[in-house]
Amino acid sequence: VRLLGPHSEVQAVPDGEAALQAMWQQRPDLLLSDVMMPRLDGFALLTAVRADAQLRDIPVILLSARAGEEAQAEGLDAGADDYLVKPFAARELLVRVRSNLELARIRREAADQLREEARRLALLNSTGAAIAAELDLERLVQIVTDAAVELTGAKFGAFFYNVEDDRG
Repeated sequence: VRLLGPHSEVQAVPDGEAALQAMWQQRPDLLLSDVMMPRLDGFALLTAVRADAQLRDIPVILLSARAGEEAQAEGLDAGADDYLVKPFAARELLVRVRSNLELARIRREAADQLREEARRLALLNSTGAAIAAELDLERLVQIVTDAAVELTGAKFGAFFYNVEDDRG
């Protein structure tokens, strides 16, 4: 709290169960957890967060006194986004928190773009199927116009065309 409080809103809790309860009440932007905690340790908390559909994409940084490559690999293999060995420098913690928040923002934006692209492709696919099945010209033009409005985000759409009669 002392290190991050001046830069962020920080909520400190006494153990892993309280952390999980707090996260369900107010979704955090990042979880910073010690590995050694009473009632629910950092690994169990991480497992619970990754299993929860509403929380699984929250970046998690684990803190531990266990140093070495093996301990760090264990934390990252368990699903943590970062692993910081105690004692650590205040600046290092701030940089890691900032970089994990930025990476989470980039992931969210990429996921939003993918969802939007999938929506557009589904609309184009269903429009193509409707065009292939439609024989009525007016209905066909309406289907294409409605799809164009949806794809462009326009408030309305109109399609003007001339129909030639036997006099031209």
